[in-house]
Order: sequence, then C-alpha cells, then structure tokens
Amino acid sequence: MLKLHMVIFVNSPDVVSLRLSGPLKSNMNAPPTIVLVPGAFHVASSMDLLSSQLEEAGYDTQIFELVTVNEPMLKVQDDVTALAAEVLFPLVEKHGKDVVLYLHSYAGFPGSAAIEGLSKTERLSAGKQGGILGLVYQSAFIPTPGDTLLQMVGGTYAPWQDPNTPTIGLIGVVDPKTTFYADVMEPLATKAADRILPHSLLSFNTALSQTFYGIPAYNGRRTFLHTNHDQALPPFAQEAFVAASGVEWDVQNLETSHSPFLSEPKQLAAIVVAKVQAFVATY
Repeated sequence: MLKLHMVIFVNSPDVVSLRLSGPLKSNMNAPPTIVLVPGAFHVASSMDLLSSQLEEAGYDTQIFELVTVNEPMLKVQDDVTALAAEVLFPLVEKHGKDVVLYLHSYAGFPGSAAIEGLSKTERLSAGKQGGILGLVYQSAFIPTPGDTLLQMVGGTYAPWQDPNTPTIGLIGVVDPKTTFYADVMEPLATKAADRILPHSLLSFNTALSQTFYGIPAYNGRRTFLHTNHDQALPPFAQEAFVAASGVEWDVQNLETSHSPFLSEPKQLAAIVVAKVQAFVATY
C-alpha cells in the first residue's frame, strides 16, 4: 500500500542567496551528502535556492546538470554514465560518503540506472564504507526497463514542447514560465524561465536496459514528492508512474507546481531533511 501524506505549502517571498556546490569531502562523520539533479531543460543553478537551504541545515550538496541539456547528439545513457562517473561514484567509492539522491522530473531516468551497485546496504554487505541511503523522486519519471520518456507520456509530445527547435535534434519549451514556474514569484519566475535551454530529443526517445530503484536495499527508503498543481507533468501521470513501478513509495503531496525548489525552497528543504533523517535511522 502507498502511504499518503499531505504537505500544504503557503507561498512565501523569502529571498535566499544563491551558492555554488563546494568540493567533495571525505569526512565519514559528516551528515550525508545530498545530490540534487534538476530535470530536462534546467541548468544546475535552478537548484541553488534548495541547495542553500540544505547547506544551512548542515548538509553538503552536489548539483549535477544533465549532459543532455542543449546537446542534440546525446542519449539518456550519456546522462546515466555522467551522473555515475562524475558524482555518485566519486562520492561513494572514492570518499566513502553516504548520499541521498534527489531527482527532478526527467532526472528519474538517469538516476534510476546510475545508482547500480551503490546502495548503502550492498556496500555494507561488501564491507565497504559509504553508499546511497535513499531516493527522493520529485514529480519524476519512474521508468521500467525498455521505457522511453515519450512512451511514458503516451507517445506524443506535450503542447508545451516544441520538437526540433531551435535546431534539429533538440526540443524546446513554448512557455517555460507557465509550464514550470506557475507559482514562482517574480522576478524569480522570469529569471528562471530565461535560463531554460533546449534538450536532447534522443534522450526522450532512448530507453534504459536496467533500473535499480526497485531493489530490496531501497525498501522503506523511497520517497515520491507529488506536485498537485503541476502543469508540466500532470498529477495523474505522476500517480501512474508510482503505480506502475511495482514497488512501495512514501508519497508526499505538495501543493505546488513543477518546481518547488524555486517556489518553496525553505519548506521543501525541511521535507528533504526529514526524509534524510528517516533514511539514516534505518541503518
């Protein structure tokens, strides 16, 4: 059974300063590192507000920008390889860090495969330090092997998507402010919309051969943040993804649109911190 929780956000004009991700650290006594992966079309700075709040709460963060952003020749597997090789493997294997992975929207595709062999449970069994403690999917795709993103949304592009724009092989966004940031206050909404870039069409049309969120190591350690007023990925689609995954998720309902990391970073950070603490308590 799915466990449903209601989290109601109230819009806030709080302004939070931006930051850049710091260097990797190897302090095994430190809290887990939270890896933030924004979805398609988004640059790394889209997560700066959330990252700042999490760091104020005492957590190191790393933000990974998908390599398929504005790159027409790259596939979903390129995102998988880059996320694993550039962020997850160094944190876990080289530095022995515990990690919680936060995946937004399309990032559920590469994140679901890049975690292979890196769970805390698997590494403890092998006598190794560090590992991925748990997973947070925020209005994210939960693919099964063989799925493409286009298949998961019914085989046709959404009205807000503009294939082969601005060039062949890329897909643009018609109205990013309405689609992604309907509840984000100005001037931040306009600034965020101006940073949106086209995305690789190939990444939406290539499938994963394996996914790993469903392994027993993540039982009781999977959270799905369902955005109830999402205009990019409708709530019914998010519900279908969770149901089709075949595994149990702790589902929390957020009264936001697609980007609570911009509209409600302080409240979202509190939810993420609570989940991190819950994951830690299971070991």
